[in-house]
Amino acid sequence: MIDFFGKGKWAFWLSVCVLAALVSVPSALLWRSTRSYIQFFMGTAPGVIRPTRSDFIDRHPKHAPEKNLEFVEFSLKAGKAKAVELVGDFNSWKPGVLPLSRDGKNWRIMVPLPPGRYRYLFRVDGQTRLDPQARSENDRDGRKVSVRRVP
Repeated sequence: MIDFFGKGKWAFWLSVCVLAALVSVPSALLWRSTRSYIQFFMGTAPGVIRPTRSDFIDRHPKHAPEKNLEFVEFSLKAGKAKAVELVGDFNSWKPGVLPLSRDGKNWRIMVPLPPGRYRYLFRVDGQTRLDPQARSENDRDGRKVSVRRVP
């Protein structure tokens, strides 16, 4: 029979246990980070929600200071639409920045704007549409856009 706890062997087993502890802790951390990377790479990792800020007000010097902001309502009747968003020169024509909220068949959004003249369009399910309640004009590119003046 083998004597595992005989003279001098306790030091050997103690060093084996210490070595196992020293190896297992870093390998567990490495495994966790490797698994997290694989989930991210495969697209199965849950998304991280970070606070964001909307920069849609043009801070051009020709506009009045921000203390003169007016809340302007933009609305569109589009009963069968799945998504409606607002694009214009006040948000650099970037889609996805100003989504409208559904209220029955109507879609609405309130946008704080300094006094001035603004050109805009609605994007209904990816297709641009004029505002039927506003006047329209051709812009520099030759496309028709809606125009609204904020006093």
